[in-house]
Amino acid sequence: MESLGVRKGAWIQEEDVLLRKCIDKYGEGKWHLVPLRAGLNRCRKSCRLRWLNYLKPDIKRGEFAFDEVDLMIRLHNLLGNRQVYDNSILA
Repeated sequence: MESLGVRKGAWIQEEDVLLRKCIDKYGEGKWHLVPLRAGLNRCRKSCRLRWLNYLKPDIKRGEFAFDEVDLMIRLHNLLGNRQVYDNSILA
């Protein structure tokens, strides 16, 4: 199988800057166009995951607040280890 020349591995700071500028200019979505518009040699999935998991400004980092921990404990007591499929309980 032939390689398409797509870069793999750790992202460098310059790539992060290019991705941020592209998202600022064009917005999120149409991820198939992002690598071309940003001038990145990455696949669209890599760009999307980098943005959503590391670069998006509204990602909360750090420890949970007391009320968040309290909510998680109360929900676990109510639901146990079952996966919640309905987000309305969190609203």
